[in-house]
Amino acid sequence: MNKVAVVLSGCGFLDGAEITEAVSTLIALSQAAYVYDIYAPDRPQMHVVDHAKAEPTGESRNILHESARIARGKIAPLAELRTADYAAIVFPGGFGAAKNLCNFAVAGEDAAMFPDVQNAIMPFVTGKKPVVAICAAPLLLGLAAKQAKISGARITLGAGGEPLARAIEAWGQQHVSLPVEQACVDEVHRFVSAPAYMYGDASPAQIFASVSAAIGALSALLR
Repeated sequence: MNKVAVVLSGCGFLDGAEITEAVSTLIALSQAAYVYDIYAPDRPQMHVVDHAKAEPTGESRNILHESARIARGKIAPLAELRTADYAAIVFPGGFGAAKNLCNFAVAGEDAAMFPDVQNAIMPFVTGKKPVVAICAAPLLLGLAAKQAKISGARITLGAGGEPLARAIEAWGQQHVSLPVEQACVDEVHRFVSAPAYMYGDASPAQIFASVSAAIGALSALLR
């Protein structure tokens, strides 16, 4: 099976999915000849940020509707995702991973995944189907591993990523420091993670290289 589910968390790195990472994911999947479907939670996002000012506004926006901007309208509610239809699931990053897919932005190390995200990711984890997470989205790997009573899973948030890296370790997993262009592969638990914009000054070319490394690692797991 060469079909992959991609989960977005909105549109814009401060309150949703990081656009360069999301588009890089779709391009890398296409280059690797994967078929993909795009999903997003169908509920309000945590808040809306004016990206010109880096300040929250008083608006309310729907995560699915915002994600549809990146998906060119071809998107479905996350609640409709069926694990049996896919070989793997991929989560591009952006702060939406910490705000709209889990509540890490508010709860820190006491964070939990939102129910629709939990219902989507856990069957992949328990069924040993690969889960790919980019930038801040490896938080989901840490939370899913904790819920599945996995310990010592190898996960990267780059060379730093504090306080996210501390949380990964507090949840019983191993944080691996890696350069931006490399992906971390946990072959036992079938997790793939890549830093991307956890290096804030990375170039778009480096982001694409990071995401491509993750998709290449996914292909190796699926051989």
